[in-house]
Amino acid sequence: MPYRASVSTPQHRTTLLLVENNEDVREALREILESEGYRVLTATNGQDALNLLAEQERMPSLVLLDLVMPVMDGHAFIEHLRGTGALARMQVLVLTAHPTLPLPQGVAGRLGKPVKLEALLDAIAVHTATA
Repeated sequence: MPYRASVSTPQHRTTLLLVENNEDVREALREILESEGYRVLTATNGQDALNLLAEQERMPSLVLLDLVMPVMDGHAFIEHLRGTGALARMQVLVLTAHPTLPLPQGVAGRLGKPVKLEALLDAIAVHTATA
């Protein structure tokens, strides 16, 4: 059952990239977002996300990014995007359980974990409205 009928329409296929190392969180969010009509790409860390982005014809409308991950954390991922110019072409929303961590420059905003579903869906709607 969709969580919000306003987002869940058959023609709604905005692509999101969810970068989260916790498998349970990643899969739960993926299922929820797909039930809302989003196309969701997932990666377990920043390096996996970069590899996935390299395979895409179109960049996702929004990246939902955890900051604390093994292999390549969210800060290193953002730095890489900034270095290639890709950060200017996509929105990044940080999802973190660490509210005192400084946000990387250039991100659209932050949501705390555990993620409140309504706040997440509202933030996605705002940050993908012009995509």
